Amino acid sequence: MLREKRLAFFRSVAPAPAAVVLLCSTHAAHAQGDDRTVALALVTELEHDSAHLSVTVEPLARANDALEQAARLRTVGDEAHARAADGLAREWAETGRDLARAADAEQRAADVRRRALESQARLSRTRALVEEGIARVGRLGAEIEQAKRAGGESRSARETPSKPNHPAAAKP
Repeated sequence: MLREKRLAFFRSVAPAPAAVVLLCSTHAAHAQGDDRTVALALVTELEHDSAHLSVTVEPLARANDALEQAARLRTVGDEAHARAADGLAREWAETGRDLARAADAEQRAADVRRRALESQARLSRTRALVEEGIARVGRLGAEIEQAKRAGGESRSARETPSKPNHPAAAKP
């Protein structure tokens, strides 16, 4: 009874725009398993996906060809072969969708690789700066130590009394 009320309600409502129906039908079609509906939804989705058009052009064309073949077979009355053509169209449409997803995954992988290379370059520069700083600290430490030794030698030379240069006076 509840289902009949829902159906009556939806029949009474004015038809929704085609785009909304097609976008919503993808999920419903997957639930139903109707190859033609799934293929049409995926083809519509791929046709509107201009970012992946270069990758999906061939599967999209083949899916459309299979859908047209299915329509011709239905007009002749060959429903069994029409369903097979719908299945083929669905396979081509899903292949196009998978190719678009693969292109996205490749793009993400390329971005991750680029960021990794940039991080590696920054790490190399930082490592070189740290090593340079360590070497400089070592040189400065050696200079300080050398200055302390040189300063210590000059102090010890000043602290020891030197012999007078003039002869000492004789005692009577």
